[in-house]
Amino acid sequence: MSDVPAGSLPKTGGELRTIGSGGAHLGRETTLVDICPQGKYSLRWTGDKMRDYINVGLIGIGAMGRTHFGCYRNNPHANITAICDIDERKRTGEWSTLSYNIGSEISDLVDVSGISVYESYADLIADPSVDLVDICLPTPLHASTTIEALRAGKDVFCEKPMAWDVDECNDIERAVNETGRKLMVGHCLRYWPQYVAAREIIRGGEFGDWRYASFHRSGGAPNWSWNNWLITGSQSGGVVLDMHIHDVDAALWWFGRPQSIHAAGVAIGALPTTVDSTWRYKGDKTVALHGSWDLNGGPFRYGFKVVLERGSLWFDSADSSPNLNLVSNDEVDVFPVYEESAYQLQLDDLVDCLRRGSALIHGTPKASSEAVEVAWEEMKQLQKAHQ
Repeated sequence: MSDVPAGSLPKTGGELRTIGSGGAHLGRETTLVDICPQGKYSLRWTGDKMRDYINVGLIGIGAMGRTHFGCYRNNPHANITAICDIDERKRTGEWSTLSYNIGSEISDLVDVSGISVYESYADLIADPSVDLVDICLPTPLHASTTIEALRAGKDVFCEKPMAWDVDECNDIERAVNETGRKLMVGHCLRYWPQYVAAREIIRGGEFGDWRYASFHRSGGAPNWSWNNWLITGSQSGGVVLDMHIHDVDAALWWFGRPQSIHAAGVAIGALPTTVDSTWRYKGDKTVALHGSWDLNGGPFRYGFKVVLERGSLWFDSADSSPNLNLVSNDEVDVFPVYEESAYQLQLDDLVDCLRRGSALIHGTPKASSEAVEVAWEEMKQLQKAHQ
């Protein structure tokens, strides 16, 4: 099976969906084949050497685990063969208490009949029916569980961050190289419709080079996590390593590594709750990133703005519309974007790559390790300021 180059797409067949109206500002009709080449809407020729199904073992039935369960159930080529959690109620399908900051489809009782159920993740990893191990565990368990699964001959999806620190990331990369298995890390903004489309507009160059960008991500502190691990700084890394790292990865994806990083913020005890970071690039370009958890609560909000030479592009989740906005010559244009779940697109892409035996493009160990490294540079500066 091989990808069809975007420039040689047939006029008919397949599903083409566009952003913008006729490419008025993009200079051409831009399809999701262009902006998301590994995603759900790619057009590919199907050969006869594809695996019919990928059997999935899911470790950790928290909020993200529940979301992933639904995504695999939606994919006709994924088969959930095993789940694992230390909570007996979750092993029986009682998932009614699960919640997190951007919502999830939750039912009182999930049918887990026909699925092998484990209390120990080591037992799930040892299950010969499992092809792909999906890890939705607290951050301190990412490295050891991922490495164990890789060395057992499994492909792995691990929620972000890739690991607690760069040393652990290096250990994981070594295991990937030694085993030849695939690892995708859950940096979902690389599939988030608005972020995918914005990157394409920036790279297209019609509005000139970028000059300034800002990222914002904030919400109430995650008091809903298992044993409160998310609001325990020594387990989650606080807002920096758990939530802000989404925008760290997105900025690296869009603009590359900065020449310098200056970070400050707020820590309550050992828990970083606010980070403001300024990245400087060659040519006097700047990226500003803000991430915060409010211990008093509050709504979840995220977005970005990019100032280009001949236009400014922005998205704000608080707006009534999910679309991108662009102002140029004092005129505002709206770029409609497809309303697909980034989590679904991400896991669909992974399943597709495993079925075809092709290389991963997003969420790679190298890129994910770099996000951890940059987040820790910010964290160290924040910690130093509070000593």
